[in-house]
Amino acid sequence: MLTRIDHIGIACFDLDKTVEFYRATYGFEVYHSEVNEEQGVREAMLKVNETSDGDATYLQLLEPTREDSAVGKWLAKNGEGVHHIAFGTADVDTDANDIKNKGVRVLYEEPRRGSMDSRITFLHPKDCHGVLTELVTAAPKDSVEH
Repeated sequence: MLTRIDHIGIACFDLDKTVEFYRATYGFEVYHSEVNEEQGVREAMLKVNETSDGDATYLQLLEPTREDSAVGKWLAKNGEGVHHIAFGTADVDTDANDIKNKGVRVLYEEPRRGSMDSRITFLHPKDCHGVLTELVTAAPKDSVEH
C-alpha cells in the first residue's frame, strides 16, 4: 500500500546552482547527497517535511553524470523541470506486482538501489497519464548515512 509522496524528482543541468536556489528561496537544506553510477546521476535530497508514517517527503534534484543516462536524455529533450513523482511503500515488490497485475508496465524486472539505499522501481509514464512514477521502499533508518 502506498503511504506517502516520498519525493518529487527534478532534473537540472547544474546541481549546485539548483541546490542554492532551493536553499536561498525556500530554506530547504540538503539532507543527503550521492552519485548513483548505475543511474548516471548526481543527486541531492532536500527534506521538505516529516510524514505521518514516520518517514519524510523530499525534493530530489538530479544532475546527469553522462549524456546517455535516462535523466541526461530527458534533459536534452525537455529541459529542466519535474522529472517524476515517487510514492513511498513498505513493500515495493508487492506493490509493483499488484500494479503490474492492473495493466501498468513496471520498468525494472527487480527493484534496484535508489537514493539513501532505498529499493525502487518505475512505472511507465504512458500507463500513468504521462507521469513517470517511482515506487520507493526506504532503507531502515539506522542504515542511512546523510
